[in-house]
Amino acid sequence: MNVTRRIGLPCVLALASVAATPTSVPAAWGANGHRVVATIAERHLLPVTRFRIRELIGPYPLAQVANWADAYRGTPEGAHTAPWHYVNVAPGQDYGDPPGDEPQNIIQAMRLQERILRDTTRSHAERAMALKFLVHFIADIHQPLHAGLATDRGGNLVRVEWFGAPTNLHTVWDTRLIEHQQLSYTEYVEFLDHAEPHEIAMWQASGYLNWMRESQVLRDTVYALPSAQQGASPDLRWDYVNAMTPIMEQRLLQAGVRLAAVLNRSLGGSPPPE
Repeated sequence: MNVTRRIGLPCVLALASVAATPTSVPAAWGANGHRVVATIAERHLLPVTRFRIRELIGPYPLAQVANWADAYRGTPEGAHTAPWHYVNVAPGQDYGDPPGDEPQNIIQAMRLQERILRDTTRSHAERAMALKFLVHFIADIHQPLHAGLATDRGGNLVRVEWFGAPTNLHTVWDTRLIEHQQLSYTEYVEFLDHAEPHEIAMWQASGYLNWMRESQVLRDTVYALPSAQQGASPDLRWDYVNAMTPIMEQRLLQAGVRLAAVLNRSLGGSPPPE
């Protein structure tokens, strides 16, 4: 057995377990949302992709490493990756790459990690890490508030109530909408993974910038909060749940289907779409 694999895999699993513990740093979709995306992706992988993933992380499901990137950014070694989980683009403006070699947002991070994963001259450890980053970041970019506004930190500063309990809008989209379904992540995958072949083909034909723009388009809908009395926070209840759940579920499904496409091409050698 490869020595790097034998040493590295316990670290992978340990960090994955840390990601499931409470943290002050919000994580797009929460732990189960990321597991949903990863599990949907696994159902759309080519056999050769499954084989090469197994070479990188062993006989473990992608769901088991889906939250690794959140745990890693909480370590001293991974603190520099915190900006890799989101991008801020002001209303009326389009995305442009910031200067510098180091990724400064999720678009640059996904491009970099895909290049590393595709590069067979890179070390086993580098490519395994790139795989784990991509599993996480492709889910992140489909959460509308991870293509959010810098002014409110992607909804983190938007105070709301969730059925009377104080929280913020980002947390609602990270976890509350998903938890409200009262399903395990495997049950939720069975509920969601029924896209038509033409939908899959259309979703997989686009690239990172398009996925970000889709999230931007959804921002106005996400911010459509009920009115509240002066000094009070909007109280999100069934009207908001019923309006937002279909959007949230489609974004989870799209993320999983698209993650599969990225992994299939990265480990199979086909070029990414423009």
